[in-house]
Amino acid sequence: MARARSPRAGTDRFVEQIALLLCADGMPRVAGRLYGLLLVSAKPRSLDDLAKQLGVSKASISVNVRLLEEKGVVEQIGRQGDRRDYYSIADDILERMLEQRIAKVRRIQQAIAEARANVTFEHEVVRKRLENLDLAHNHLLEANSRTLDEWRARRAKRVTTPQQPARSR
Repeated sequence: MARARSPRAGTDRFVEQIALLLCADGMPRVAGRLYGLLLVSAKPRSLDDLAKQLGVSKASISVNVRLLEEKGVVEQIGRQGDRRDYYSIADDILERMLEQRIAKVRRIQQAIAEARANVTFEHEVVRKRLENLDLAHNHLLEANSRTLDEWRARRAKRVTTPQQPARSR
């Protein structure tokens, strides 16, 4: 007979999945686990609580939560009468992530443009490569900017449109 899975086991599995995916993109594993846990946390969580659930030191959580704050995906929340800091996923996480991606692509594109303008390349293959990279980054900027605009419009529409009550079956 199959045993029933605990809700915690499903959460732990999800947290580890997110950590591995983000780790592949260069994020520290603890930051990925922290991000995954906060995604499935309904309420803001304290450093102590996060450290206990993830089984890592409070110092490690502190370092990694700062990293996630810098990336704009986690927000620090204070509670009146409580000296501890609490953290939760930012409400506008997709918007923040797209804005950061656009800014990063612009910085790369600017470096390419400066190289193309200021460096004399002896080989045509290098000039062509940089030209193609510039074109690719222009495409990425247009696509990400369009996606951000579409997301903002969709989000605004959801906020202003009253939600339909769920139908009973």
